[in-house]
Amino acid sequence: MNESVLYQIVHLARGRARNVEEHAALLDAASRALFRRPYRPDLRALATRIERHAAAEHYPTGVSGFIRIELNAEGEESLRPEGISLYDGYALRSLHPDAATLRYEPLCPDLPTSAREATERLAAQIVRSREADVAVRCDGEGRLLSADNAPLFALRDETAYLSPTPPGVEAELLCETIRALGMPLRREALRRSDLPRIEELFYVDHRGITALAHCDGMPLMTLRAEQLAEALEQRFRKM
Repeated sequence: MNESVLYQIVHLARGRARNVEEHAALLDAASRALFRRPYRPDLRALATRIERHAAAEHYPTGVSGFIRIELNAEGEESLRPEGISLYDGYALRSLHPDAATLRYEPLCPDLPTSAREATERLAAQIVRSREADVAVRCDGEGRLLSADNAPLFALRDETAYLSPTPPGVEAELLCETIRALGMPLRREALRRSDLPRIEELFYVDHRGITALAHCDGMPLMTLRAEQLAEALEQRFRKM
């Protein structure tokens, strides 16, 4: 059996690696917690390695690409290609999948491990038998926690809700964007019983924002998700 590794997936836009410091910080915290060793790379050198790896994979610079950082128990770092996007930057993805809620708890839920990632893939397979594309993870109290291994946002009554799940780099950036737009943000999860009153459900990760079309058969809108994706990308265009 392969050993579990820690990982982060870095977004590259126009050949430049984004948020390397934030991804490294999450890996450092997780490595200290799980492996009892720090991860302290030279950030500029790490960004250069990521960008060179993408170039070696012949990633086009007209659209975004993704490189995965993996860290094992011995502190050895490796980089792996994670594919390219159809878009340039943090766009609202054209895929609006149907979701089904599923109660489960991944192994080591607070750490970005490959074991947790495998649990999420299994959850996705289970909900496909219900003719859904994405599993929305719930706990025993019916709280909506995550989707596709990413933090889940909900919109209701002009207020954004972020589920209390492990931190994600893009999720924190989106929180900053929501606040900058003057929208109320609450760090609490809505429940499965709230679905008839939820206007939008979406999640954000290295690929951008993915808005759900339905959850447990309930129709959802995508208007705010599109606006937030545009505002999130504008933050980087101005840098």
